[in-house]
Amino acid sequence: MGSGADESGDDFVVGRTNVSEDRTLLLASNGDEAPNGYEDDFVLNVSTKNDKVLVVHPEGVDAIHAKGTISYATGGSMGTIPAGNGIVAQGLNGAVGYVHGVPRDRPLEKSVGAGLLGLGNPSSPGIFGTGTSGVVGYDSVTSRDTAFEGTHASGVVGVGERGVSGNGTNGPGVLGHGVPGVHGVSEGGAGVLGHGALGVIAHGLDGPGVLGVSVTEQGGVLQSAETAQLLLVPLPMDNPLQLKRSTAGELLVTIRRDEEQRGKEIATLWFCRVGGDPTEANWVKLA
Repeated sequence: MGSGADESGDDFVVGRTNVSEDRTLLLASNGDEAPNGYEDDFVLNVSTKNDKVLVVHPEGVDAIHAKGTISYATGGSMGTIPAGNGIVAQGLNGAVGYVHGVPRDRPLEKSVGAGLLGLGNPSSPGIFGTGTSGVVGYDSVTSRDTAFEGTHASGVVGVGERGVSGNGTNGPGVLGHGVPGVHGVSEGGAGVLGHGALGVIAHGLDGPGVLGVSVTEQGGVLQSAETAQLLLVPLPMDNPLQLKRSTAGELLVTIRRDEEQRGKEIATLWFCRVGGDPTEANWVKLA
């Protein structure tokens, strides 16, 4: 087998390096041999025979490698030429990717219509990104904000009317793990806003369930329309000295069964004046 093409107009030779000074176009057409319509659903198919091939290196064989140009300064009037892309794809979905073993889902492809559609399996992500931020997303009416992207290195960065939206069909809409799990910052409104049967549910494993801190206002504001603003769920004990440790400033509600009141459960409100263990703590009964 001879060498590959050396310039535009030469024949393309498989298994060799082919060079061309001009672009190469491959256009699908009905032509004379397919007067009734194009018979296949692709223009170019690149794969390996039986989906496997022996190699001389311990790596799999990729179907396509695409590498765009890098950014470089010309030193002339054109200035610096920006970098090019590896692949540019346009269509109902710009690019569709499946991991091995996942069958193609044409109805799903037709229903999504995304720039990039990725389908994984229970052990592989549909789309994986890594970089200064792993994935950056904008809605269609928001201009790109590179300053924001550069100062918020995250797994996912979303910019738009809503930065990130999540819809959990059988679990949380958004699940966050970290320190803290979820961090909300607002320029003039709520840092975190919750709507639901319960607005916000917080569980503290080794600290407070909810911590509220303010520089100029109250640490917490509670408001309701038809019930009490605050409910302290009583602890079943006779008095606060049954606690292992107390902190000055705590409020506590205990509850016990009062046989003199026909066995009714009676709640009591306490305030801690001096903290410490049961031998040091001082509690005042308020009600």
